[in-house]
Amino acid sequence: MRILMLSQFYPPTLGGEEQHVRGLAIEMTRRGHVVEVLTIATPGTEVGAEMEDGIWVHRVKTSAQRIPGAYSDAGRPHALPLPDPETARAIGRVLDSGRFDVLHAHNWIANSALAVAHRSHCPLVLTLHDYSHVCATKRFMRRERVCSGPGLRCLPCATNHYGPLIGAPTAVANAVAAVRRRSGVAAFIAVSRSVADRSALFREGIPFDVIPNFVPDEIVESRSSDNHDGPLLYVGDLSRDKGVEVLAGAYRRLRDATPLVLVGRRVPGTRIDAAAGVAVLDPVPHNEVLTLIRSARIVVVPSVWPDPCPTVVLEAMAMGRAVVAAASGGIVDLVEDGVTGRLVEPGDQAALARVLDEVLHAPDVVTRMGDAALRSVRRFTASVVAERIEAMYERVAIPRAG
Repeated sequence: MRILMLSQFYPPTLGGEEQHVRGLAIEMTRRGHVVEVLTIATPGTEVGAEMEDGIWVHRVKTSAQRIPGAYSDAGRPHALPLPDPETARAIGRVLDSGRFDVLHAHNWIANSALAVAHRSHCPLVLTLHDYSHVCATKRFMRRERVCSGPGLRCLPCATNHYGPLIGAPTAVANAVAAVRRRSGVAAFIAVSRSVADRSALFREGIPFDVIPNFVPDEIVESRSSDNHDGPLLYVGDLSRDKGVEVLAGAYRRLRDATPLVLVGRRVPGTRIDAAAGVAVLDPVPHNEVLTLIRSARIVVVPSVWPDPCPTVVLEAMAMGRAVVAAASGGIVDLVEDGVTGRLVEPGDQAALARVLDEVLHAPDVVTRMGDAALRSVRRFTASVVAERIEAMYERVAIPRAG
């Protein structure tokens, strides 16, 4: 089977979605399929095609990138909620170069593939890694609370998020594009039940499956290791949505000064007060992230928003680390409270501090949860999850073959 994957970002750009697409491409290649990837060229990468990991990666420049000031962060030129002419043409050129059986897009870059996929009679699978199918801000949050669903409230919410010039147009464009996605996508993949539910996939009769993110089989440790002197570790964007302010507040309440290491991209508007015992690191390569997780005593994932399916949870479990996390979004699909980790109410500093104190003073419990996490994470390895995605490819490709 020939598969063309579309992703707005791809390594060396850092992030969970990017690692997921790369890992999926590698696993599908290992399973005997021919895989190519098309992604947006970011600063530090060149436009053109290059072989990486035995996979042709096509990097393209978008029309939006040619508009001065289109992005607040030029280093992350994300796909927009409407077709991009140059991206669509690039997808068409790759499809025309060979007979592809499946086109697999991730989030909004799918908007540039809908017409091309229809013209080429190539079934389009769309993975939803967040809430962008129904939410212009992708967060499913309104005024720092989980939203009740899309509607006219999206206009002021998007305006507040993106600014007065592009906020409302982004919300309207995404609402229109959602109609096209519903009719043009052969099947959806939601990375968690939270994404499927809040994206209304259950109610609309759209063909879909809930298939989580995964970790490579080879990074799963044989057993958890005792690391009673390791730090608390947080990995991810340093943002309010990810709960770093909640974590900082909880940390100040702890009885003992266990070191806390925060690793991630700093997001403007997030306050992280300097405190003794807290180290803040810039983003590091993925292999260094895994080393940091191995060195940690506990990995903390305090997300306030309904976090769709944070890969760092699975990576921590693969390293035999206990996870203390917010019971938000897809995290509840991954962590079993009291067995593989602990779950707390999102945004509750006092509850997070109390649970961290409990586990920090119970090293035998931490070890037991780490062992259980190792057993549980095998359901989320590449070989297991990719088989389910492969089955979806076969389902959508069979009608075309007929």
